[in-house]
Amino acid sequence: MNGKIYDENFLKNETAADNTVDWFELPCEKFDIYGLIPGVDGIFTCRIPREIAKTVSTTVLSECGYGAGGRVLFSTNSSFVAIKVEYAHGAVPTVCNHCFTHGFDLYKFGDDETYKFVAAYRPAKDFDYKTAEYKANTKNNGEMGSFLINTPHFSGVKKLYIGLEKGSKLEHGASYRNEKPIIFYGSSITHGAAAGRPGNTYENFISQKYNLNYTNLGFAGGAKGQVEIAEYMAGLDMCMFVSDYDHNAPDAEHLKETHFRLYEIIRKKHPDIPYIMISKPDFSSNSKADVARRGVIIESFEKARAAGDENVYFIDGGTLFDGEFRESCTSDGCHPNDLGFYRMADKIGAVIARAMKIE
Repeated sequence: MNGKIYDENFLKNETAADNTVDWFELPCEKFDIYGLIPGVDGIFTCRIPREIAKTVSTTVLSECGYGAGGRVLFSTNSSFVAIKVEYAHGAVPTVCNHCFTHGFDLYKFGDDETYKFVAAYRPAKDFDYKTAEYKANTKNNGEMGSFLINTPHFSGVKKLYIGLEKGSKLEHGASYRNEKPIIFYGSSITHGAAAGRPGNTYENFISQKYNLNYTNLGFAGGAKGQVEIAEYMAGLDMCMFVSDYDHNAPDAEHLKETHFRLYEIIRKKHPDIPYIMISKPDFSSNSKADVARRGVIIESFEKARAAGDENVYFIDGGTLFDGEFRESCTSDGCHPNDLGFYRMADKIGAVIARAMKIE
């Protein structure tokens, strides 16, 4: 076959000449890191320690180093932001030039206190799955701006370096509305599977719109409400908990065994925070299994309310894709694409805003 099978425009990768760049290895002063515990287990994108993950399941152990929900915030007047990456154990190479698995993206904080997309950092066609270097224009025009970099949601990063124009200023980034994070726990959907790039997961859409700090503890195929992960999460500092693991529970019986138990474990350590329960979004009213699964989650919600908990919320996942082109909200009939994640963020974000009394 002599014709090209790809568009060169998707494969461009501008690098930064070292004589024009000041490089900073993270963690580093004035670069604020969220959603990760860098330096643990020798990698930058650790979400939970391996010693905890291995008590939960082999799936969680294999994914605990993926950078889902990881963010780096800082302010600069540099005309560009460059990145050097040394990847750790990561996702299997895929098509679409690896934006989905290995890419980063850059956002800028606006006067309206929301984050706006600036650029995607996508690997070049000669990417070796070990190292990469990227560069993006900040469009700063010499003025200070506050920026956010999202780390890859389906690969691990061993080392991360950020490069700024030599002689440029560097300060801390904008502050989040909430110091303590919202903890999102769930399946591959929570993890971000099928989002086109890191900034397009539903948690990131919510964070961008409301300027909210969060931690993504989604584990594709591995979120089953296990006692070990529940107790670990209960020990975390948080301002809200979102339970979104319906899709990984093998069946309604498993949900019945684990769903309310997870609520009780979190509630014991965090009696006053908002607690949100979500059922899976690809709901079919004709499926007895889907109806049964949703019924278990509604039962958990009603049981909590009956016990006097007025700070617990239920979101019917079957409504999350509602609207025009509902049938186009997933990539495969299950995992949300960018449209699906936006629809999820719109409805889940509204409940989060109400629970946090955000006007």
